[in-house]
Amino acid sequence: MTTDGLIERRDEDIGVGLERLRRAVLNHDGPIQTLSDQLLLDVRSGRDSFDDIAIVAARHRPRA
Repeated sequence: MTTDGLIERRDEDIGVGLERLRRAVLNHDGPIQTLSDQLLLDVRSGRDSFDDIAIVAARHRPRA
């Protein structure tokens, strides 16, 4: 889960940002502990932003 500050850009449709986020999550091959940092690098891609960004990442463990 993330706030819109990570994906929303004034000059593009929100769907483009959601797709960028989806690709970044699917391409992440490290541990969950590094996911938030990697998303900031991949999805923000160097743009300056003054909007707040919050990311919540959780790992699902199926019941045995």
